[in-house]
Amino acid sequence: MSLAQLHHTSSGPGLAAVSPGVPPGIRKTAEHLFGYVPPRGTPPHPPPAEVDRLPTAFSLTTMEDGSLLLSHTAPVAAGGPAGLTAHTHAVHLPHGAALPDDALPVFCWGAPQWARTTPEGGVPKPVAAFTPARELSRGSLTQFAATRTPWLADFFAAIRTLVADPASPPLVVVERDPVAVARWLALAATALPPAEAHRLTFTTYTRVPAHGHRIAGMLPEDYAALDDPGRYRVLDCSAAPPPPRPVPDLWARLCARVWLAGAPGLFKETAHSPEPGCLAAAAVRTGVQVDAEARAVAAAWIAAAGPAVGQSELAAFVTALSATADQSDPVEAPALTGLREALRGRLPVSQLEPLTATALTAAIRTDMPRLPFLYAGDLGPALRDRLASRLRSDIRRGLTDPESAPLGRPLALLRIAEALGVDHADLLPELTSRAARAVFADPEAAAGIDELRSTLTGSPSVRNAVVDRLDALAAEEPAAGARVLAALPLEVDRFTAPHLLLCSLPVPEGDRVAAVEGLLRTGGLSPMTAPEALGTAARRVWPEVPPSGDEARRLLAATGSDTHRTAGTLPLLLRAAFEARPDDKEAGPLATDLLNSFAPDLTARDRAALDLLLYTDGLGTPAEGTEWVRHLTEHATAAAPLPDALRTRAERALAHRLLAGDADDIAELSDLARSGDPALLAAYAEVASEDATVQRLRTDPAYAAACFRDWSSHPGATPAWDETRLSLLTTVLRPVVRALPSEEVRQIEHLLASHRTTLAEEFRAASQGRLTRLTRGLTHRGRRRGTQP
Repeated sequence: MSLAQLHHTSSGPGLAAVSPGVPPGIRKTAEHLFGYVPPRGTPPHPPPAEVDRLPTAFSLTTMEDGSLLLSHTAPVAAGGPAGLTAHTHAVHLPHGAALPDDALPVFCWGAPQWARTTPEGGVPKPVAAFTPARELSRGSLTQFAATRTPWLADFFAAIRTLVADPASPPLVVVERDPVAVARWLALAATALPPAEAHRLTFTTYTRVPAHGHRIAGMLPEDYAALDDPGRYRVLDCSAAPPPPRPVPDLWARLCARVWLAGAPGLFKETAHSPEPGCLAAAAVRTGVQVDAEARAVAAAWIAAAGPAVGQSELAAFVTALSATADQSDPVEAPALTGLREALRGRLPVSQLEPLTATALTAAIRTDMPRLPFLYAGDLGPALRDRLASRLRSDIRRGLTDPESAPLGRPLALLRIAEALGVDHADLLPELTSRAARAVFADPEAAAGIDELRSTLTGSPSVRNAVVDRLDALAAEEPAAGARVLAALPLEVDRFTAPHLLLCSLPVPEGDRVAAVEGLLRTGGLSPMTAPEALGTAARRVWPEVPPSGDEARRLLAATGSDTHRTAGTLPLLLRAAFEARPDDKEAGPLATDLLNSFAPDLTARDRAALDLLLYTDGLGTPAEGTEWVRHLTEHATAAAPLPDALRTRAERALAHRLLAGDADDIAELSDLARSGDPALLAAYAEVASEDATVQRLRTDPAYAAACFRDWSSHPGATPAWDETRLSLLTTVLRPVVRALPSEEVRQIEHLLASHRTTLAEEFRAASQGRLTRLTRGLTHRGRRRGTQP
């Protein structure tokens, strides 16, 4: 079967010869399509020898109906005034039709079947097929690729864009010889899927790109004369090679490497896949030198391909990859580990061993967060010893890296060190301490970390060390220890982890001192033989609020100070004293017990705080002495900073004592007034305003008289005292007096008159709201506080 042909000569009108069956529309379009413009500087009448050196134009053009026109245009020497003509020989390929033997259009370049003259009689000679030119043989193309190394990857990246995006700018290939353009086209056609290569239109020579050709070959001088070169993507091989630069398109880089290796058969072997993984895998397997990204993509493709890859090909790929992998590349390392995991069970251990060693080395040296897991038998003794020697410093550095999350990579490295026999005993204490602290900080998150779970289940020595440090932390924070046990499957006992054991037990209800004893008894522990456990049990029973004074005294008496000293419970007992409620009557006796039992262990501040507590509880007893404000202030200063509860207890105790109503306390009240201490005065005013004080004012005229006497005393001692006493006279005492029966008011006046006549007059005037020397300024202050005079 002959191809449909067209012949055209530039010296004559219309087509010179046409095969039957070529549509009229194609004929008409071809007449305008065919043409030839010689290179710049060509003389009008070149001699035959020079005509033979002129470039031919070999083109593939898409017609309006989707058919293709493959044409060969050659210059022809002519006599007469024409001087130089051109003859075009073309074949028409209807839409969807292919060349004989599925030949690709570009490989018809240079075939001897292309005629340079019009056939005799105007009838085209039959053409059944085109004979490929030797210039486009595999060897010639491989040699050509080597001469164009600097441009290869850029060229294939441009080809990929042309195919993927029909609207992208055309590619102009600038070469001094159009034969080179044909070779470029052959390189591309070999790499592309046949269907795409068949549709990729081109011309090997033109003065101006036209006719919708996606690739146009141009001479340097013609390209330089283009009016708008920015419309095109350009590959200029006529100038000096461009400086090296990265080409992001992996497929383009792979195509370049395959051609440079002289292995274009890989394109057909991989079915011309546009995805780089298949081609990369074939390239690695056959020894084509590719970069780290290509090897990583190849490894990922093999891992995902599964049984589609035969055993022999798989073994060859693993051997080649293991030999060429860059063991310090962070891109390649994860892919090696993933491939090794995917191939476990698919290849014998002996064939997988090189990949295991390579993946392990790469993962460790690139600081990869997730390291491969070594199973028993993965490495033979000889290779294991070589790896241990090679990786020892890297492993030990990783084990002590402070930047690594303690529950991730270091634990995985620890497992690897054990498997390889790398010495690490000296690093174990710090490593396991960091791991235990991280577990304690967030047990729930730690439970989700694979490296920790595998370490706890697969490495007894490391597990024991971690549990030992967790146990020590649980002794200080039993509540956190309980969260650890709830999150992690740890088996603990009273011998290896007594504190964690106590954290795992429920706290008995009822009497809390008995609960401590019950916890220890259930755990099989005795405070006498394991005093540290007493502290853990106590902290479990009182995780936040300390024991009461009575509970603390009973806890201390149950075992004695020596046991508590070893158990480390002194801080808990001190908190019980310092944070006792104001109505806790056992706080003072507890302070005495602590001073007597722990004298050598107490700091000066603790001792001063306990002294303050005892002094506070002594107010109102025969042991109270005098100068209460001074003594209390001195104790408080020595114990600074005071716990809030103890400060409040001391300030309120002093206030209660001064508000007792004793006539002999006027000197102590004077000390308070002259101190101007805001905290003491605030506590005094607070107690004076409480219901108990107000109720006593209502029912005890003598107490009311005593309070008026006190709150009228020492005017001007300090501004803070004046503010306090005048506020109490106005907001506390006056409302009470105004509500009393007149008989009780007169009784108060009588009591005050017995003390001093003028004091009764002042009381009468103050009760009526009149200004006196004692209450001057009262109206202003009272109104400012929102009271009525």
